[in-house]
Amino acid sequence: MDKIWYYRTKNGEKYGPYTEDELIRLIQQQILSPDDGIWMVDLETWIPLMHSIYSFYMPSEQ
Repeated sequence: MDKIWYYRTKNGEKYGPYTEDELIRLIQQQILSPDDGIWMVDLETWIPLMHSIYSFYMPSEQ
């Protein structure tokens, strides 16, 4: 079964559910910021995007 993700902005607004591919697109489009949290059912708590494996998909600074 595919992972289902949610994200939470710094001001506490929550969004989702998203598939893994959708989450990656949101990251690449810079809709999520490095400080936003991501979560799925298997996790105990929200993880800051910048501390997750998905930080790989954040566009690099030019």
